[in-house]
Amino acid sequence: MMAASRDADSAPRVAVVGGGIAGLTAASRLARQGCAVTVYETGRGPGGRTSTRRAGPDGQGWQFDHGAQFFSAKDPHFKTIVDEWVAEGIVGEWQGTFGVLDGNSKTFTEDTETKTRYVGTPSMNSVAKSLAKRTGVELVTSRRVVRFEKGADESDSWSVVHRSSAPPPVDADGNLTPEPPKADPHFTAIVVADKQTASDRSIRVYNEDPPIKSAEAPVIWNGMRAASQTPSFALMFAVKRMNDKVSLFPFHGATVTNDKTLSWIAEDSSKPGRPLNENKSSGTVQCFVAQSTADFAKARVKAMSTIPGTSPHQTLLDEVAREMLEAVLRLAGMDKKSVEVVHVAAHRWGAAFPGDEAFASARESGGGCLSDFEKRIVGCGDFCVSPKIEGAALSGAAAAARVTEMIKGTPSASL
Repeated sequence: MMAASRDADSAPRVAVVGGGIAGLTAASRLARQGCAVTVYETGRGPGGRTSTRRAGPDGQGWQFDHGAQFFSAKDPHFKTIVDEWVAEGIVGEWQGTFGVLDGNSKTFTEDTETKTRYVGTPSMNSVAKSLAKRTGVELVTSRRVVRFEKGADESDSWSVVHRSSAPPPVDADGNLTPEPPKADPHFTAIVVADKQTASDRSIRVYNEDPPIKSAEAPVIWNGMRAASQTPSFALMFAVKRMNDKVSLFPFHGATVTNDKTLSWIAEDSSKPGRPLNENKSSGTVQCFVAQSTADFAKARVKAMSTIPGTSPHQTLLDEVAREMLEAVLRLAGMDKKSVEVVHVAAHRWGAAFPGDEAFASARESGGGCLSDFEKRIVGCGDFCVSPKIEGAALSGAAAAARVTEMIKGTPSASL
């Protein structure tokens, strides 16, 4: 085991691409082992699918967990990790009424199974924020990695080439004019925790090869490419409380069946630590999140491939928000005249639910991650273990263990 007291100037540098649970779990563990870790995240903050959106008159009081709604801990190793998060105060138990809402009959059936549902507190991205602040971890946000370059010098180190993830300006002829990329050198190893680095979306949207292709690491490339992905849309909306009803629905979270548009509805403000839950006197507004069905999302993503932050992308989100809100009100037995909606927005998740095609390869090559030992690069994420936060954390832990082994086998001149 590497000593945690390793001098910063001599610490092995590791780049992690993706600031979700998998990448940050790997980053925090490697930092604890004495590595200097840089995490590259395309978004404005860490979290990935555990991100939190905020709104309201003060820009803060209304919160929406628009990705993962909660998580459980079935694996004993993950349960140990969760217990640590609970002890830190960044995770709590979401208690309430849960079950299934039938879209045809609009009948709710309460779940009688005893199940612990964990959420980040005071927001779902609290876990990611905490991991990103660990000593030895540097978080670089709003940057999109475009390729990896292997050094030709004796150190044989990696460089990470990246540019702003903001929509590039358009010239007079309507062509995108992205900024010149920046290269960060001298990384001993690379952890790729963003499956989009292997996606053809780079070609369609940016006219660039998928970043991971440049690493020439077939195990990671083939594994990520093999893992299918299902898109999803999340609807975030807030309503004024009604005098004659406590809530729109008789539950705090429900799986929706027999509906073409919605698969899940939750009252987000019922979660522990949320402003509207903690301060009852000001709780005149309730925040909800609804998730789309896979078929609904596939049809709209296929019809319109857009760049986040652009006008066409916002048009897509506005149309999706309108359709999903209409579906929510229909299931609630209401119309727009009977409920005051004070906020509504939608978010697109391009790879919300991964398939299991990479599980076997990840078990074989890295015990839960995709690994190229010779080139010192690994791929990790829920697509390697299971399509849940638990799977992401376990894959991130496996990636950290694998990189530790790689660094131990690296000549000292490379460190």
